Amino acid sequence: MKKSVLWITMSFLILLCMISWSTYSRYKPNPPDLEVVVAKHTVEVKPVTYSLRKWGRTAAADTNTDPDVLVRETPPIFVETGDNIKFLFEQLPDSVKCYLWEMDTGRLAYKGLKGYPLNLEDLNVASGDYALEIRARWENGYVLYNTRIMVHDDSQ
Repeated sequence: MKKSVLWITMSFLILLCMISWSTYSRYKPNPPDLEVVVAKHTVEVKPVTYSLRKWGRTAAADTNTDPDVLVRETPPIFVETGDNIKFLFEQLPDSVKCYLWEMDTGRLAYKGLKGYPLNLEDLNVASGDYALEIRARWENGYVLYNTRIMVHDDSQ
């Protein structure tokens, strides 16, 4: 009787270890989701470049293309200069920086924009069509998100 209980217990523990290892070996950290909210309109933004590590596992994706090229076919988010652009992350990042790239020329127009929420009027952003690059950093890595925004000066 004692031997059969011992064998059943050992078999169960070995099975549990095999299942745990199988699950761990297939685990891959996923970048947190991001929603951009402007004037009560919410748009989900997908990550394009990231490098994350968790539980000894790493995941990386590198899109070596300018943001204006990546979002060219994306419908723009219409923003008035007085609007606040809010970022709703699945996990709150340690730091967030934003960059605006001109869609027409592909040049970096505004660099290292900070503020949460982001207020384009306070940052003196001119009207125009931009690719918005959001760089979020966590303790376990970083993620770059890109979307397209169309800024319109609401005072005109």
